Amino acid sequence: MPVLHGASRLASCLLLTFVLACGSTTEPGPPPGGGGDNGKVAALTLSPNGATLLVGESLTLSALAVDAAGEVLEDVQVEWSAVPAGAVTVKDGRLEGVAPGGAVITARAGSASATLTAVVMPSDESSPSSEEVLTSAHEAGLINDEELLAYRVYAAFSDPRLPIQYKARVEPGFDATSLEELRQRFNSLSAPMQAALGMYMLRPADPGSWLNAPTPDARLSSSEDPRCRPSSGGWKYIPYPISKVRIWYQVNFPEQRKRAIRLDAAIANEIWPRLMALGLKEPLTDEAILCNGGSPQLDLYLVSNMANRGLTIPEGWDNTQAATYILLKDEPGDDNALKGGATHELMHAIQWAYKVKGRQSDSGWIRDATANWAIDHVYPTLLVGQNTQKQFEHIFAGCFTNSPEMPLESRAQGHCTDSAVGDASRDYGAYLFFQYLEKKYGPAVVVAALTKLTTETSSLTAVDSVLPGGFEKVWPEFSKVLWNGAPISTRPESFKAWDNLKEVAKRNDLNADLSGWPEASDELHDELNNLSNRYYRMHFSDPGTRSVLFHNGWFKNITESKDPVKVFAFWKDEAGAWHDEDWSEYEYVGFCRDMKSQRVEDLVVMVSNAKFESAGGGTLTAAKTPYLKRNNVGCWRFKGTTRSVLKGTTWSSGRKLIDTNVEFQVPGGLEDPDFEHPLIPHTKRVGSSIFLQPAGDFTLDVDYVSGGCRYTHGPTRYPLLPAGGILMLNPFNELTSPDPDMEDWLSHPSRAYTAALGDPTLVQLNVSGGPDCRGHQMDIPGNILFTDAGAARPVLLPTGEMSGQYVYLDTTYSWILQPQRQP
Repeated sequence: MPVLHGASRLASCLLLTFVLACGSTTEPGPPPGGGGDNGKVAALTLSPNGATLLVGESLTLSALAVDAAGEVLEDVQVEWSAVPAGAVTVKDGRLEGVAPGGAVITARAGSASATLTAVVMPSDESSPSSEEVLTSAHEAGLINDEELLAYRVYAAFSDPRLPIQYKARVEPGFDATSLEELRQRFNSLSAPMQAALGMYMLRPADPGSWLNAPTPDARLSSSEDPRCRPSSGGWKYIPYPISKVRIWYQVNFPEQRKRAIRLDAAIANEIWPRLMALGLKEPLTDEAILCNGGSPQLDLYLVSNMANRGLTIPEGWDNTQAATYILLKDEPGDDNALKGGATHELMHAIQWAYKVKGRQSDSGWIRDATANWAIDHVYPTLLVGQNTQKQFEHIFAGCFTNSPEMPLESRAQGHCTDSAVGDASRDYGAYLFFQYLEKKYGPAVVVAALTKLTTETSSLTAVDSVLPGGFEKVWPEFSKVLWNGAPISTRPESFKAWDNLKEVAKRNDLNADLSGWPEASDELHDELNNLSNRYYRMHFSDPGTRSVLFHNGWFKNITESKDPVKVFAFWKDEAGAWHDEDWSEYEYVGFCRDMKSQRVEDLVVMVSNAKFESAGGGTLTAAKTPYLKRNNVGCWRFKGTTRSVLKGTTWSSGRKLIDTNVEFQVPGGLEDPDFEHPLIPHTKRVGSSIFLQPAGDFTLDVDYVSGGCRYTHGPTRYPLLPAGGILMLNPFNELTSPDPDMEDWLSHPSRAYTAALGDPTLVQLNVSGGPDCRGHQMDIPGNILFTDAGAARPVLLPTGEMSGQYVYLDTTYSWILQPQRQP
């Protein structure tokens, strides 16, 4: 990141249209703001010197008072007013837009006064953001690249030079990325643009900085020999700090001085010792920097009207290691936000203390992630916000949990769910990965990853090298914890238990109920970014959704290509118990929702890819497209009636009638939720309903005439023999088997079935009629049910019912069988 340093920095100061210098300060006197110096006020200067606000937006106005000699007065009480009333309110310099319109704002102290014009514009949440407005204008050719950069800076710091047509709501973030971009590009900008933006290259307390622009240091009469001089007079620092950080505040904000004192104590007693206890390096001193704020200490400036929470700025041209100073957004009324922001930025200063192998900016994702991780490490329950009372780091969690399909190192914007962070980049939420590492393996692994950046140019390689088992082992474990919904959220190892985090990973929701349809199928994603996860949640409530099949399209990637992909599942049964399963090495996983033991109600499937490229990015594509299929094919028991009517070709009249009450049911033991079919490899809970065994009884009723004799029997009821037949069913025909007979059956269409019943019991027929028709004759019931003869198999009706009629030789078979649910 190119940054002005030494003589180069001084040379750039000459580009400005007013006198610039770099400064230190004297120690402050009594607390300001009481009004004791009001009689000495010769002039007031307002900053900013104009204001354009949206309805609901606030701005802090600074009124700097000087005496007749141009010296800044501190003990001044300023009165504020707005005319006409209605558009804005102003109190203690806090300006707020109330309604569209305009007003003149007047500040008075003693006999001096100053005014500025405020314009309030309408706005609502549906209005485009500042970034969207400026990007659209740039794409339309209305502004050039340099203007786009300048307007982004102006918007981020409420600079009145932003043209009113580009005024829009600014999405808050953490680090001031527009200012980072300015510092990277400054030396390549045109001279006029350097003159316009040069004030943002200075420290806030430097004369001529963007916060001091209205009042250049009156003591400098020329710029022929610019040197670091005392500050412009509007800034001071805590005189006797107890921390190793010099905290600067603006003298005309009495409450800011108090906040600075409290922040100094927090850094000394909480932030600094807890970070240093990890074995981290201290931030580098800036004693070698020409304009260093007057001491080698790390300088921290409380800044008003900054849209973002802060920025840590490196000094000099070395983009691998540097001394730094910190800008921190002043947060009136929220000391916790100041503490959290200071922790984040101090962690950045620590990161700059390491001389990394590559450029610091190349490891941006890990820098942002570990800076937010530091907040949680130092303040595990730091609550921010007057109304939300949400843990500080939690406001960024949604940036990550809302985009699990993106790579770990992604810095994409537009994924955050909390309005408090607006358009922050995704990597601020990646602190969750490092929080997981700390909770699972201890904080030393996080420190080791940062230290490894001194020898590794790739941040991902650096992290991988310190993880126990590398990403391949740790990433899938993390993917399960990242889900953070049921049942993970109820476990001791969860973000909910560790940190009371309520964010749940974004998932693709699928209503898996058939709702009267006979079958349905939904394809899932077949592409997965490296170091990313996808989550799917399926809900079942319809009893008619009976057979369920998940096809793991990643099976060959895992078993043949050895890609580091994992497929996990959580499913809740009817009793409310959750089951945790690894489906990675199963090609097909099924559920029979007719069975009580497999009656899935909620199913969460997660797919994680632990592969990574040293430079980041990369994707994997599934060998086959994964999908979830379900249908109304019964899979536990069918119950109903059958009838066979035999009319022999030699019979002159009558028939042999067999009526059954039959149940075909899955054999005992195959209802086990961990069942794996021995003839259908790489499957779980599939195939149990392919062979169903019969039970029940039949009624034999014989009455026919043949050769002049009448033969009768019954009607008599007999029990069905246990081995008297079978029902074969093919719920899903994508299954395969190395067994030829099984493979032949599985090759039939889905929903196909075949059934046969017979009974060899000897029965005695009564013979009557003519003189030759006497005595008894033995017979057997024979075929009771026969649905086909190997030709086209019958299929279940759309209702899920088995019913039909089949004529074979001299017998007509009919049947009606309904699927049953296990009670």
